[in-house]
Amino acid sequence: MFDSIRLLFRKDKKPYLQLKEILGFLPHNIKLYRLALQHKSVAHYEREKQEEQKKNGQNNQVKKTGKKNKSKSAYPSRFVNNERLEFLGDAILGAVVADILYKHYAGKQEGFLTTLRSKIVCRKSLNKLAVDIGLDKLVHYTGVVTTGHNSFMNGNAFEAFFGAIYLDRGYAYCYKFMEERIFRNYINVDEVARQEENFKSNLIEWSQRYQYKTVFTQQEKREDNTPMFVSDVRIEGVFCGRGEGYSKKESDQAAAKEALRLLHKDKNLSNRIKETQQTKAEATRIQSLRDKTIKALEGRKTIIFDLDGTLLDTLKDLAESTNFALREMGHPERTIDEIRQFVGNGVEKLIRRAVPVGTEDEEVEKCLALFKSHYVLHCQDNTCLYDGISDMLKTLKARGYKLAIVSNKLQEGVDELYETYFKENIDVAIGERPEFNRKPEPDMVLKALQELGVEKKDAIYIGDSDVDVMTANNSELPCISVLWGFRDKQFLYKNGASLLVEKPIDVLEVLK
Repeated sequence: MFDSIRLLFRKDKKPYLQLKEILGFLPHNIKLYRLALQHKSVAHYEREKQEEQKKNGQNNQVKKTGKKNKSKSAYPSRFVNNERLEFLGDAILGAVVADILYKHYAGKQEGFLTTLRSKIVCRKSLNKLAVDIGLDKLVHYTGVVTTGHNSFMNGNAFEAFFGAIYLDRGYAYCYKFMEERIFRNYINVDEVARQEENFKSNLIEWSQRYQYKTVFTQQEKREDNTPMFVSDVRIEGVFCGRGEGYSKKESDQAAAKEALRLLHKDKNLSNRIKETQQTKAEATRIQSLRDKTIKALEGRKTIIFDLDGTLLDTLKDLAESTNFALREMGHPERTIDEIRQFVGNGVEKLIRRAVPVGTEDEEVEKCLALFKSHYVLHCQDNTCLYDGISDMLKTLKARGYKLAIVSNKLQEGVDELYETYFKENIDVAIGERPEFNRKPEPDMVLKALQELGVEKKDAIYIGDSDVDVMTANNSELPCISVLWGFRDKQFLYKNGASLLVEKPIDVLEVLK
């Protein structure tokens, strides 16, 4: 009542009445509300205007007196816009809305209340509320800025306005204004609660369910001098959606909405994400195994080498002898790629795999005998060291490593190849003998270590196949798998390889 009486004696009644229509009560300190409704563009404009006037005035003064006018600007240079009040109002508004929702939804959990409050106090919502209550008509700004959706100027003014209410009348009036003027007339909290949830939150929640990594990236662009944001969302690195908006939050929401739509529509997208995640997980697993294996190599000064596919390219001679035996027995010949898949478990397994399915054991034995007789005579026709092997062995020997060969090849063949290629650098060569079980059993490896006079803790195994991986495991040795031999990377990883090298020089680097 006293406020109304005082208003009767004021000459400037109009701004008070305008504010009362919005607030529901008369303001005490109208300066606070004027400041709350003053956009920063005004200060920039006024400052530029006064600087221009000051400059013109000084020029005129110089012309008249020859001296500059040293008077200070009448317009303050700091705190002449609503940004400080916006900061305060944002905090008070959040507290008031939380207070109202806490009382309205007595049985709801923190997550629900937080999401609902975010919907109510987001910039887009506040921008609309400012227009609904007519606050936008009172905002003071220059023509330098646009009043479009991009600036959220009206929503920012709403927050500053709320800060002015707090400073002018206190928390109780803030609560009263929000509950009686805003919630009662413009916000149906139950309807807002039923609205579709935050798209970005939904997408992140979906990603977390499958332990997918979701990343939003933003870029700024300008349209007609208006800042716009473009957001891309990627799940496990797979592009899933793009959205535009006048703020980063809005563009993220648009991108998330598009991603959710595509995930629902395109099942292949979900599959690609899953496959990418599995690929990354496998890469991480492999890297972990690699690091563990490299750590295990430290301090070991003995190396056990496989022969075929690791030190020597023997494939063509093995194929020639196999096909000789098959021809003699009247069986169809095998291609070089087929032979590549058959080798690794000894010559008996090679022949059993090469002959037609269902071949009698007696015929298999005859075929094996033909293979052995031919291979002893022709085991070096096409066989050669892989590029870089000779230099690798010499370097290892110079570094003080003890070197050995273990092979499922017949001992006679191993001895002949040893004399030709390895006598100078390798100390021991063990081939197939009746007293040893063939690889992947550890017998030959243990025999080689015994002849070298070293223990398992000092040794490393190097080979090119799944059989070699198993041999190393059975011998309790760390294994280096080479990729220049008879098996490819995918096959080796699938069969337990943990440390792969592409060239012989890489062995030296790993061991260094």
